[in-house]
Amino acid sequence: MRRVLPTALPLLSSWLLSPLFTNSLVAARSSFNATWSGNTGPGMSTYEISSLALSNSIDKCPPCFNCLLPAFTCGQFGNCNEYDGQCKCPPGWGGIDCLTPQCDSLADGDHRTLRGNEPCQCKEGWGGINCNVCKVDDACIGFPLFGAVPSGMDDGSAANMTCYKGGETVFNNHQMCDITNRKILDMLPDRLPQVTFSCDNATSTCSFQFWTAQEESFYCALDGCTSESKAGYDTNSTAYACEKIKCKCIPGNFLCGEDGSVDISDFLVEEIRGPARFSCKTGQGCRFEEPAMNSLINDIFGDPYITLNCDGGECLHYSQVPGYLRPPKPDNTKWIALSSAGAGLIVVLTVAGLWYVGHTRPTSPQTGPIALPADPRHPPSHPEHVPATVHFSSLSYTLPNGLEVLKDVQGIARPGKLTAVMGASGSGKSSLLDILAHRSKLGIVTGSILINGRPATSSQVRQVSGYVDQEDTLMGTLTVYETVLYSALLRLPRDMSEEEKIARVHGTLEELGIRGIMGRRIGGSGKRSISGGEKRRVSIACELVTSPSILFLDEPTSGLDAYNAQSVIESLSNLARTYNRTVILTIHQPRSGIVALFDELVVLAKGRCVWAGPMRSPAATSGLIDGVDGNAEHETQGVGEWLESIGKGCPVGFNLADYLIDLTVNACIDDDPDSLSSSFDPSTSSTRLPSSVSSGADEERALLSSSPNLDETELQTRTPSRRMSISSTIRRKTSQLLDAVRRGGNGSVGGQLPGKLAELTGAYEVSSTARRMRAEFEGVRSANSSSASASTSGSDTPSDPSALPANGTIDDNGERTGMTEMRDVVGETGMLRGRQRASWGTQFRILSGRAFKNLYRDPALLTAHYLGSVALALVCGLFFHNVSNDIAGFQNRLGIFFFTLALFGFSCLSSLGLFANERILFMRERANGYYSTFTYFSSKVLFDILPLRLVPPLLFGGIVYGLVGLVPTVPAFWKFMFTLVLFNLSTASVILLLSIAFESTSVASLVGTLVMLFNLLFTGLLINRETVTPALQWLHTISFFHAAFEALAVNELRYLQLKEIRYGVELDVPAATILSIFGLRAQSFWWPNISLLAIFFVTFTMASYVTLHFFVKEKR
Repeated sequence: MRRVLPTALPLLSSWLLSPLFTNSLVAARSSFNATWSGNTGPGMSTYEISSLALSNSIDKCPPCFNCLLPAFTCGQFGNCNEYDGQCKCPPGWGGIDCLTPQCDSLADGDHRTLRGNEPCQCKEGWGGINCNVCKVDDACIGFPLFGAVPSGMDDGSAANMTCYKGGETVFNNHQMCDITNRKILDMLPDRLPQVTFSCDNATSTCSFQFWTAQEESFYCALDGCTSESKAGYDTNSTAYACEKIKCKCIPGNFLCGEDGSVDISDFLVEEIRGPARFSCKTGQGCRFEEPAMNSLINDIFGDPYITLNCDGGECLHYSQVPGYLRPPKPDNTKWIALSSAGAGLIVVLTVAGLWYVGHTRPTSPQTGPIALPADPRHPPSHPEHVPATVHFSSLSYTLPNGLEVLKDVQGIARPGKLTAVMGASGSGKSSLLDILAHRSKLGIVTGSILINGRPATSSQVRQVSGYVDQEDTLMGTLTVYETVLYSALLRLPRDMSEEEKIARVHGTLEELGIRGIMGRRIGGSGKRSISGGEKRRVSIACELVTSPSILFLDEPTSGLDAYNAQSVIESLSNLARTYNRTVILTIHQPRSGIVALFDELVVLAKGRCVWAGPMRSPAATSGLIDGVDGNAEHETQGVGEWLESIGKGCPVGFNLADYLIDLTVNACIDDDPDSLSSSFDPSTSSTRLPSSVSSGADEERALLSSSPNLDETELQTRTPSRRMSISSTIRRKTSQLLDAVRRGGNGSVGGQLPGKLAELTGAYEVSSTARRMRAEFEGVRSANSSSASASTSGSDTPSDPSALPANGTIDDNGERTGMTEMRDVVGETGMLRGRQRASWGTQFRILSGRAFKNLYRDPALLTAHYLGSVALALVCGLFFHNVSNDIAGFQNRLGIFFFTLALFGFSCLSSLGLFANERILFMRERANGYYSTFTYFSSKVLFDILPLRLVPPLLFGGIVYGLVGLVPTVPAFWKFMFTLVLFNLSTASVILLLSIAFESTSVASLVGTLVMLFNLLFTGLLINRETVTPALQWLHTISFFHAAFEALAVNELRYLQLKEIRYGVELDVPAATILSIFGLRAQSFWWPNISLLAIFFVTFTMASYVTLHFFVKEKR
């Protein structure tokens, strides 16, 4: 046999390198086709054509076509009729030699037109060079049925036809392919190379045609063919293997003798023998392989085989479509189990990390790496403490509505002395204390406040002072030691060592006598651990630990019994005297034992100063009884001596504090002849009272001192005594006193001042004590001005601040005597302490530890969240176990997603109490300089929000995912978990904003519930997005429930294939189709859904911080 391949290769190469290409056909074949094919209509039979040829002259007629003769063959290896010598062409081919493509459609059968010089214009729904490939189901309507229709089907109708494009040949399959070999396409830029491929299942044969520019070059017949179809979970593959193959050129066409091209006719006939293989795979295209042809392609083009991109189709009755048995899901159980274990590991690591951070600080005075002082009972002194004297004069305070709360109040508070501010309810005691402490006030404050003779700003006053509110706001889960320790760690200078700070804590606890209870918890409602008096001293310790020069206390005995009240005041008195501190407190009606501890007293009535001066005269303090001349013009008087001097002395044995309150309240009742002050007129009281009054007064004092809270109720419940000559008067005036309290309770001093009150205030203004106080104030102020001027002009000042006396004296003429420049308490305290408090990182670490202790020491909420997540996950696993891949399974999947989001959404409402319970604590601690808003907020979010919002969805998702049988792939599992966590964080941030914005927990709970219901309505399950008016579809966009629900649904159902059997019919429906019916977008997982959840979380968290920083402030 002559080998033509070596000859063909150089010829083919030379042709490919030649620029000459031709599109003409061989003239002889063109003439033949023009006569016998091009001019033959579809209505002419072979017999008519033969008769026409015989009617012509023998000289002019070409030889008659007879495929039985060696000179004539049937193209496409068509069958030759042995009776008439005519060709029987395969479908899609016509002409006398089966070399002309047919047009129209395969459904037209034998009634198809032959293609002319232009490409075929196929009927609608059909495609391919010869219109053999169906495109849509409607194209197959009326297509003749192949094979028998199963019994029970309508065999009389061909309407239920479908275009099957699965690749596997059922009867006759046709495919139109584009060659995709890059080198071939580069060498034929204007002549698109294509291949048509068809198979007949009944004869196990296939055919193959090669085309360029829709002109056939050669064709092949393949025999002994078998097909194989493999269905995978994600991809399908079909392969045809044929044992034999024979090919033949079309003379004069491309590669077959065309001018300027090679002729591979001999190569096709002698070398192409088989076996051949035609295979296709989803996503990878098709390939045609045959050993000799592969060798040619490899040597010339560098590819191992011909690569193709094919589109096929076959018209079948719907009942004839090959049954598709979906393969079982891949067994990814172990991977899902590992993923669930990974989620559990994240939970464990989160808890361990939180525990570690919460234990980075010593929580017990007996443990920890920090060494305690050798003798904690004798703590080191506080070198940064600078004694401070507070002078205030002409203080007035007016509310925005014009009401005057204070008017021209003056006084002095000295170091080493206990200064008390007294008055009836509404007299302005707390307002005066707030103004002295430079707390933020709503109204307008006027007057002068000097600290050691110098004015100070609010921040400077906070630096050298401490403020204890009337109500204790302590964290009940912390111990006494931890509470004071956190105050020290947060507020003491950052350059002070931790050993010094802890020593300061022990010293402070020792000062206040609460060292013995340092390991006990503060306790709260229903879990009380320490008494009210001990709790009050803990509040004082939190301020005292910073070693303030001035300590302000608002009603420190409020709510305490007589014993605890006495104990607290004794601690404060000892603190002032022993450690030379300035202590200023307000008090309502103290018992006589407490009154005896006061050194300085300020008495207010309707915002006016009735008395401001020493509790006792210097002579009385020195033990000289009745040694003060009340008529001495320049003698410093005590309050008792002053009362005697104006004829309103306190009866013997009567509690002086009670007497002052009664006196001032009664003075507020204008023009009342039976006032209490009249009953205590010196002419009928004091030393001139009958002897029976003394014993009666003792009984009255005992009754008054037996109650810790002497207010309106005490005045109504005093026991009458027949032995007291004034008891009937007191009982008769009780209602008048109560009326006065009610009228004066608004704190206003506007309008006309009552005459008796004006008499009292006038008497004080002209007293020697008031004159000396005014003179001292002016002297201190002028001394400070002179000192500032001298300092500016370069005058010398003592280099040692400790050499400067804290106070001087003022003589009777108001001149300074023995008074040098008073120490700059603000400046020296700043230099000694260091001006920088704990850094943000230190604040965050300390607050995080405190928050975590509070969380795990009161684990009810944390335990409920965790156990609830596990329990509900098991319940969902029970009811949704192994959800099926059908319509019911689709519904169950949407149901569990909806339930899961509702569960975590409404669980987030528990965040309302996390901040609401600490609102007052935060406002007061921030006002006292504990920390910044940012560090508190960040620690709160990290250690209160995350443990409750990160761990529960991980527990729930790790359990429920495998039990329900959701998509068993690792990426889908982690997408599911990520969506749940992000949704939980987004919802928690919304609830956190509500808890900060609304002071009332009830209102915040109602608004939070409404927000949840609104978002739940637009989840996507209750209202179809597509049915909503376009102008309102944005409501779905702003619903974080909708974003999470759509993300979960898309992650689970996007690639799921649903199989439903109804009435014996098996429906195979993509879940994505049903998703679109529900108005859910299959491409919306990352954008917009996950992105929107992230935006919601960041936005609402930032809004929470802004609201907390700018709007949550204590308003007094």
